Amino acid sequence: MKKSSRPILLLALLASLNAHATQVIEGADRNHVQVNISAKEQNRLAVEGRRIASVVPSQKDVISVVKDEALGALYFTLASDNQSVGTVTLFVSDDKGVTYKVILVPRPVSGEEIILRPPGEKGGPATAAPRTTADGRAVSYQRKIKDLVLVMADPALQESVESIAVNKEVPLWKEGHLVLLTKYLEGDLVGEKYRLTNVSPSDMLLVEQELYRRGVRAVSIEHHTLPAGDGTDIFLVRERKENE
Repeated sequence: MKKSSRPILLLALLASLNAHATQVIEGADRNHVQVNISAKEQNRLAVEGRRIASVVPSQKDVISVVKDEALGALYFTLASDNQSVGTVTLFVSDDKGVTYKVILVPRPVSGEEIILRPPGEKGGPATAAPRTTADGRAVSYQRKIKDLVLVMADPALQESVESIAVNKEVPLWKEGHLVLLTKYLEGDLVGEKYRLTNVSPSDMLLVEQELYRRGVRAVSIEHHTLPAGDGTDIFLVRERKENE
């Protein structure tokens, strides 16, 4: 049985969402703001229109930093012996004395670019509108969908979101035994991890469309072909209901 690549499948499912690897962050000078970073690759951090003067992590030696002196930015990665840690807080100061508080959330994604937007200055240019896709949905929302599926698929990252054990059988076709194992709550989204077992005497072929229902935003299937008796994990992201 050939194992599917979860990231490739996920990107195919979410191609219409047009997610990007640049995060423009506002309000970090007033409150802690959470951002996603690559757990293993280099990430870039900059302050829009200013230079970074200093960066102090909440944990000593948790990141490795390379400064871009020409542009006043920096490149950083989690130290090799800290790639499995949870969140890390950075205190970033710019050349005008403003301090930003950024919570780094490691994800199994490619390198991220994080741009901190300074507080607005009187008489300065108006704050740019957030970048959106052609259908008007914010890029940040698209990224949340993608990242939640990746978190559900990686046990090392699952503690970064709230989870609820369910272990409830869900009626499906007579050929398949489907169990909802866990729910993951992330803002206005809910991730659901299922285990599907083929209880028929024949191979089972799975396609994402069969698991679609209203409110679903992404589906990822670990194995698309299931011989008799075999099982697979299924990850689904949907909109959160008011009573959840």
